Amino acid sequence: MAKDLKKHTEIDMQELENRHKELEKAWNDLLKEKREVEARAHTLEQQEKTFSMKWDMLIRETQKLADEKKQFERKKKFYEQVEFCSIETYREEEKPAAGELFFSGVSTQKALKKRYKDLIKIYHPDSESGDTATIAEINREYEDLKANMS
Repeated sequence: MAKDLKKHTEIDMQELENRHKELEKAWNDLLKEKREVEARAHTLEQQEKTFSMKWDMLIRETQKLADEKKQFERKKKFYEQVEFCSIETYREEEKPAAGELFFSGVSTQKALKKRYKDLIKIYHPDSESGDTATIAEINREYEDLKANMS
């Protein structure tokens, strides 16, 4: 009987050890799963922050674009109001439009160069509204402003 009790106790101990190993494995699996969930949550937080930053940038750039459109419309209106005579109707007593009008509001070299390119496209003698006297005035004023900004 003592042998049976000892054998029974050994079996119970073995079962307890097996159960302990199973529980320990289950515990480690749960810890691993917890870390994975936390990592996914962290990734989602990062994605949310990135999305938020991109959204804010999109809003700012859209506003900037709207402001640039308004500025372009004002410039367009200004240039529509300024009248220039073509080479055929140019009389000796008339002078081409003052170059300062073409470059008003320009304060940087980059803006100066962009405005110059835009004006050349508009007033090139080969274009519909082209005029050599106006081009000469634009070139003169561009060179003066470029030298002053350097």
